[in-house]
Amino acid sequence: MRNRIDIDYVHSRAIVREIGERLRASLKPEPKLPARLKTQIDRLCELEPSPSIAPEAEHWKTPRR
Repeated sequence: MRNRIDIDYVHSRAIVREIGERLRASLKPEPKLPARLKTQIDRLCELEPSPSIAPEAEHWKTPRR
């Protein structure tokens, strides 16, 4: 590591909080979808269940005895 700087917990948390506040201020909230489009997307999700990304894990869904 180049020029390592050790800071204490209090200052570390203050830096993290400041970064979080600045990110929240700079990121815009996503616009809401029109109601009709949201309804269609929800319906599509109901009609087409997504396949598992881990097919070998399907047996985990069965309850253990």
